[in-house]
Amino acid sequence: MANELKVFIYATSILTTGYALMKYTVPDEETMKKRLDPALRQEYDQMKAANREKGQQMMDIIREAAESDKPVWQIANEQRDKSK
Repeated sequence: MANELKVFIYATSILTTGYALMKYTVPDEETMKKRLDPALRQEYDQMKAANREKGQQMMDIIREAAESDKPVWQIANEQRDKSK
């Protein structure tokens, strides 16, 4: 019983130490964004907006596919043809 308790205490302390070091040393997204060069920050914002727009388009296609009897790929092809 004493050996299991020691193992549990050691494992818990190792995991807690690792987690605490990670939280202390790894910056969050806002801190990293503030550290970026203004040109890189602008590029980051543009890429994030573009990715958000692509994700929204994909969700629109999925919603339309859920309401329709057509296969998803057919709806996606129709959407692509409309945007051209």
